[in-house]
Amino acid sequence: MAEPKTSNTKREVAEYLAGLHKAAVTTHTGADGDAIGSAVALVYLLRALGVEAVFSYAEEIPSYLRWLLTDEPFKECPPNHDLLVVDTSRPDRVGVAHERVHPVRLNLDHHEDNPLYGEKNLVDSEAAASAQIVASLYTELGLSLEREPAEAIYTGISTDTGGFRFRNVSPAAHELVADLLRAGVVPAEIDDRLNRTGTVEQLKIVGTSLANAERHGEALIATVDKEDYARTGATELDSKESIDRLRTVAGVEVVAHLREIEGGTKGSLRSERVDVGEIARTFGGGGHRLAAGYTTSKPPREAKEELLGALRRVVDLQDGYGGGV
Repeated sequence: MAEPKTSNTKREVAEYLAGLHKAAVTTHTGADGDAIGSAVALVYLLRALGVEAVFSYAEEIPSYLRWLLTDEPFKECPPNHDLLVVDTSRPDRVGVAHERVHPVRLNLDHHEDNPLYGEKNLVDSEAAASAQIVASLYTELGLSLEREPAEAIYTGISTDTGGFRFRNVSPAAHELVADLLRAGVVPAEIDDRLNRTGTVEQLKIVGTSLANAERHGEALIATVDKEDYARTGATELDSKESIDRLRTVAGVEVVAHLREIEGGTKGSLRSERVDVGEIARTFGGGGHRLAAGYTTSKPPREAKEELLGALRRVVDLQDGYGGGV
């Protein structure tokens, strides 16, 4: 029987990175700020070590994050490159094809449910973002943080902490941010790049999401479907920021945003005290204790009923109550 894997030390991972010749860095499907930020920062680190490093990602990069990229990403992992994966809790969410072709040499992540699927694993669930772990490798290797990788790391931390509003913020995260500012990061400029790139279509789909929200006791659930996309001219990606707007309602313990995709529904869950990561895992998803997601084959209305069934065990739904907020 194989012994359970344990996370490697930063020193072990640093020595491994320093010995690489060619590497491809990727992240999870449906990339967010920490995914792209930590991946780009790792590419910069590898190049500072003299490694031939590229960013590989099969999906379209969200428009508000494209400014971070050093080059146009490779849609596949190039031959003879070691595959390094960041901010990805499960191997089935890796952003390039890899099974039986490119084994995951390094799995660097901060999700507590990560099963340590790499040949080497650096997983720290105490880190506010995977970008924070990448930053620690700069320190371990004695590399100075230049402005571009510092901006990538700041993006990862800022977005994964909700602009430093979530409970995963720590003194260590703020101390790192101080170093990033000394390296040339200007928070106002990053905020403009991340948050002032929206479209009228995005505004409309977020408004539709909020209008569709229904409260069930301590749960608040919003849904959007293909008809909503057609009416607003928006896409599923455009509606993702709705989840944070839902968090502003008083007296709610769990918020959920269910958005229709081809073949089913994507769900995002947030809470301040309920383990929504465990709820997401019951549907084959995962994530953090207070921020998680999943995908189901059911359309949004059925997905909502399915979710309410799971939530009934952990919050008071005041069954029979539901209405717009």
